Amino acid sequence: MVGHWRGVRAEGVRSDVVDSTNAYAARLQMDVKGDAITLTTAKEVRADHYTVVQEDKARTVIMTDLDGESEPQTFTFPDAKTMKWSVSPGASIVFQKE
Repeated sequence: MVGHWRGVRAEGVRSDVVDSTNAYAARLQMDVKGDAITLTTAKEVRADHYTVVQEDKARTVIMTDLDGESEPQTFTFPDAKTMKWSVSPGASIVFQKE
């Protein structure tokens, strides 16, 4: 998970919002270093600290200080250069590692 990730597209979103969601995803950047995670959107930068809750080769679940235990974040790794952030049931944002 460590590194610089750039948003590529959204997956699993409704067809009526796919264009706007893909545009939003393409402007996302995520930087992960140590226990710090920074998400940059077109409008803001959100920095936080996180704790790994579960981890294996293909999936990492974290809890951020801001979101707390009630909102764990799940990331899956189809390959070494691709990360999918599950943002709602069945929907994710796909990132490529730079």
